[in-house]
This record gives sequence, structure tokens and C-alpha cells, in this order.
Amino acid sequence: RGEDSFVAFEEILQHAVAQKVDMILLGGDLFHDNRPSRTTVHKATTLLRKYCFGDNPIQIEFLSDQKTNFHTSYFPCVNYEDPNLNVGIPVFSIHGNHDDPAGPQGLCALDLLSASGVINYFGKTTSVDEITVSPLLMRKGPTKLAIYGLGSVRDERLHRMFLSKKVKVTQPEQYRDEWFNIFVIHQNHVKRGTAATSYIPEDFLPDFMDLIVWGHEHDCKPELEHNDIINAYVLQPGSSVATSLSEGETLPKHCFKLKIWKKNFCLNKIPLSTVRPFIFKDVSLIENEVPDNREIFAFLQYHVDEMIERAVQQRENNPNAPELPLIRLRYEFSGNTIPINRTRFGVEYLHKVANPNDILLPNKKREVNTDSKPSVKTGTQDEMNDFDTQTNTSRGALAIDILKADNKEMKILFERSLCIASDDFVEKLENDSVNEYIDFAMEQCEEYLKKKTKLGDDLTEKVRVRKAVMSKNEEASDVEEARKRWEKRRLEREARGEVDDRDDDRDSDPGLLDEESGTQPKGRGKGRGRGRGTRAARGGSSTRGTRGAKSARGTKSARGSKAKGPQKGSLGDYFSASVSQSSLSRVSSRSNKNTKNTASYLDITDSEDGF
Repeated sequence: RGEDSFVAFEEILQHAVAQKVDMILLGGDLFHDNRPSRTTVHKATTLLRKYCFGDNPIQIEFLSDQKTNFHTSYFPCVNYEDPNLNVGIPVFSIHGNHDDPAGPQGLCALDLLSASGVINYFGKTTSVDEITVSPLLMRKGPTKLAIYGLGSVRDERLHRMFLSKKVKVTQPEQYRDEWFNIFVIHQNHVKRGTAATSYIPEDFLPDFMDLIVWGHEHDCKPELEHNDIINAYVLQPGSSVATSLSEGETLPKHCFKLKIWKKNFCLNKIPLSTVRPFIFKDVSLIENEVPDNREIFAFLQYHVDEMIERAVQQRENNPNAPELPLIRLRYEFSGNTIPINRTRFGVEYLHKVANPNDILLPNKKREVNTDSKPSVKTGTQDEMNDFDTQTNTSRGALAIDILKADNKEMKILFERSLCIASDDFVEKLENDSVNEYIDFAMEQCEEYLKKKTKLGDDLTEKVRVRKAVMSKNEEASDVEEARKRWEKRRLEREARGEVDDRDDDRDSDPGLLDEESGTQPKGRGKGRGRGRGTRAARGGSSTRGTRGAKSARGTKSARGSKAKGPQKGSLGDYFSASVSQSSLSRVSSRSNKNTKNTASYLDITDSEDGF
């Protein structure tokens, strides 16, 4: 299923060409990985160049200050006005929470696509204290379009920034009532967990918006929803492929074509025909009184076979879909039942389904907790929704498990916060994340003790009480404040022109196999491999190419370089937009990681057809 997201993304691009759209708008998470493989980036660039470059005349007049809109780009110019490029369909994109900027230089995969000229990357923030959202202003005929974009920000931080009036959304100085305003956002749409700041309410957004394109959420909602508070319509396009095995991914996938005439618009949904069939079902061993494991095995097989038959019937109506379906059976069992081995069960379906090792999802029935201590919640299918997290555990969570196994407890640091900081260090190359969090936690603890401690008090007990009384919201803000500090330091280094190449060190890992050849890359190391030399040897000669040195071949080391609403409208010029949420997949010899993204197309055409 590694090609599923590329196939679906190509179908969306083909729809854009066939519908003669004027532009494409991506709402984040074009890539599912913060550091997508070279294969994934290459395929994404190839598809975008194949379908979005050409001699198609572009009739969009770009009006806003491009240096403001694309201020983080080395080429602050919309790509179809670049004399070196021949763009037929411009693509505009914000980043999501999976492909967000990270590392010492704050780059992401979209920066690579932007530098290559295949997309126009906007909505990137460079301040952790306040955010200013400036629109992309465009015009075609009598229709004026303003596109506001805000790339993914931690929900807790953005929620607080909205409440404290630290998010400023600017408007055009002239003819404000004549602009059709679209806001593209990539945040939690609904509350998750216990934290009140874990999502962004729709009414936080400005009340002069006409349409809000909401990324991040995977379930496709093809019908517009109206928010009466801000008097705006909301579209949640969802993902174009199943990037998780959750129930919400079973909904039909669509892309959308949006036509705009002055302040009126019309939305047309286009079903995707290349999406792999996905069947999700719930059964209960308790209600069906299945007694032993042998009968449980047969009982689950019966239901899986029935689900496969349903998937085959779905594919008969959609011959372009992949042959093998995705099957997910969640079964509820009691504490006395031993869960079925998923790998053993999947052997029976090796050539019948696309996910033989992930067919079964055991769900232990929760028992009423009579203890005074709060119960530990077990994971649900929504909490384990990514293919990645079903097979790999958070690095920070592994460290916590090791401490618990040794009966050790952290008295100052919070487990959840340390997990987030550790994952940022490993996955997003935030080299200062762990150190900054520990320093911040120590400072907070010292301030608490100074205020709450008297002469003769037991400091250890005071520290324990402090951690026990901290609420979930305070714990969430704990790591957010630390993240704010290290991001601010990174931005200060960039402002001073300091280049930090530590991400280059960690990006080249000799312990990993080369993705295309399956062999180890030569001439690169991390300081711990054979023949690399010690850290003290850097700057001198080396046969393997240490930092700052020249290799034996005489070249520098690869690591040493630095009236709102849908209405039947007028004839003539109008905006036509296709909106979808698409996914690209990461293909690697080591793992198969699907990418997910929110994609939107905007097209400006001339037509004599109405809506």
C-alpha cells in the first residue's frame, strides 16, 4: 500500500488539469513525515512538475506584497511570475503538524519544494510571541480573492495566543467588502483529551471570513457547515487516503471544486476513484459469549471474511481502486480472555488484505475503578491511529517505561512533557529541546520552592506535592513554554545570521541503510562508527571525511559544509477552486510510512456557465 497516497495525489492533480483549475491550495501535511525520504520528495516533485508546469495561460493578477506573503523564501515571488519557470497551475500550501518547520534552521520539506519552484509556501510564522496573518490578494475580472493561511502551531499555544489577542489578521486597505475571504488552517477541529486548550474553536477566527478550509482532520465531510457566530461556511475536506486504521478513515474520500463569483460561491464534490477500500467493524466477544480461544479465532475469521466480501463488492463499483482492501476488526473482550496473536491471525490473509498484521484491534472492556487514584486510560483506535504508531513507540515513552520498570519516578519533570521534548529532539532535529525543557522545569521548581518552603520543611515532600497538584493544563503549558524558549533562541540565531549545521550531523546516519540500494552510505559517520575518529579530531585530516576536514578523495566531507453562501450566480469571469486533502507516502526499504496532507485547489477561469 506504499503507493496508495501517490496514486490518489496523482488522481487529484489529474482532476485539476481536467477541470482547468487556476490554482491548487494545500491545507497542510503534504508529507506525513517531518523528514520524508528522498524517494517521497522526488515523487512528489515529479508529480507536481508533471501536472502543474506547462503553457497554460494564468489569468490571476497577484496584488499583495509578495515579499510579505513569502517572507521566509529565498525567492519571495509567486512562482508563475518567475521568468525562469513555466508554471501552468500554481500551487499554494501551508504546512501541517507532520511536515512543520523544525531543526536549528527551522526548515521543512515544503521549503525544498518552494526553493525548487513547484509550490508557493505561505503561512509560516517566525515569532513565538505573536502571529500576524497577511492575505494573498488576487484578482480575476471583477472577482477579488483574499487567501489567509496559518501553518500548524501547537494547539495549546495558539489557543492561548488567540485568547490574549496575540494573533492579528490583516485586511486589505481598500474595498474590504468586495473581497471573498478564505482562511486555510491546520489545527484540531474538536476538543481532544481533558485540556480545554487542545483545539481551536471556529469562532476564534475573524468574522469577515466567507469560507474556512479546515485541515488536519482526516474524516472527510463533503457538506459545508455554517457557523452562525462568525457567519462563515466551513469545509473539512479530510485526507485523500487512509493514513490510519481508524473508523473515521472509512468515509468516502473526495476532492472539491470551488467556483467563486464576487461574493458568491458554489462547491462541487468529486469522489476519488483510486482509494483503497477500507472496512471497519466492531464486535464483542462478551455479548456473543464466545468461550475459548479456538472458538474466538473462528469467530473473528468469520467476521473478517464477511468484511472482505463487502470490500470486494465496493471495488466492483470502483474498478480503479487497488485490489487488496484494508480490513480492521475491533473486538471487545474481558479481563479473563487472552488476546489473539495478530501476526498469527494475519498469516491466513497474506494475499487477501493489504494489512494482514493489523487486522485485529483488541479492546479490553474497562472495569469500574474503585480506588481513589485515577485510572490509567487505555489507548483507543483514535489514539493509535497512525500506521507509524501502531508499530513504533514514542522514544520519550520508551524512556518512561524503562524508569517504571526500575521502580524509579521522576520528581521534577513531567512524563508527558519529557516525551514531547524527546520526540522533538529525535524526529524534528530540535537539538535544544530536551536541555531547554530540563532547564525550564528546574527553574519553575526553584521558584515554587522559594514561595512555598519554610525553614525546616522537607524539600523532597514539597517537590512531590508540587507535581501532584499540577493540573493537566499546567502540565501542557509546561512543555509549551520550554518549546517557546528554544524556538525563540533558534529565531534569534537566524536573525544574527548564525548557521547551525547540527541537523546535518544527525541527518547522515551510517547505521541506516541507503533507501535505494540497501547498502550503507560511504564516507559519512556520526563520531561513533569505525574509522570516524573522535570529536577532538574534527578539523584535522581524516580518511572518512570529518567535519571541517577534507576526505581522502580531496573533496569536502558531506557533513562538513555549512451575501454569503452557495448561490446561483452571475455569468462571466468567476473563481473556480478544487479543494481536497491528499496524501503522499513514504517508501523506504526499512518502513512504509504514509504521508497525509490537506490539499486545496483554486482555479480562475472564464466561462459562460453559471453555478
